[in-house]
Order: sequence, then structure tokens, then C-alpha cells
Amino acid sequence: MTHPSEKIPDVKVTVKSIKGKCALGHKVGEEFLFKGGIAPGGLCTEGMLTVIPAARTLMFGGTHFWEDDPDAISVCCPDSKNLVVFEIRRFS
Repeated sequence: MTHPSEKIPDVKVTVKSIKGKCALGHKVGEEFLFKGGIAPGGLCTEGMLTVIPAARTLMFGGTHFWEDDPDAISVCCPDSKNLVVFEIRRFS
């Protein structure tokens, strides 16, 4: 019997850029993996709140029509003075 988490594609979140300084210490190049729908450790609360809606879309087969790559999207944390950009990528 297949466990439900085995049906959910893995999604990787990568810190792509930071304008200013992340108050919670994220660094460019950091990676966080949602494995089988399970949230990663180490991603700050604001990052998690920003990433989850887009990550869920990718986990459950959706796309973001404005993105060129149907398996990826970039999102930003809500701190407009210290902007952290996350890339979210689905793995089949």
C-alpha cells in the first residue's frame, strides 16, 4: 500500500536573493525541502507563510500561468525593506 506522502512531489525552496539584511538570518543559496508534503525545518515563519500557498499549488499539480517554467515560481517575503526572494521548484 502506498503512503499518501509518496504521491506528493517534493518541492525545494531556495533563497535566491536578499536586498538588505534578513532579520532572521537567511542567506543566499540556503535550501529547504518539502518532502512528501512535510514542511522543512529552519525556514522562518514569514518565509513559511509566503512559500506555502505557492508550494501547495506545485505539490498538487498546479502551475502559475505567469511563470515561464511550470515547475517553479519565485515569491518574496513581506519585509519590503529587506526583501528575501525564494524560488520554489517542484520535482517530479
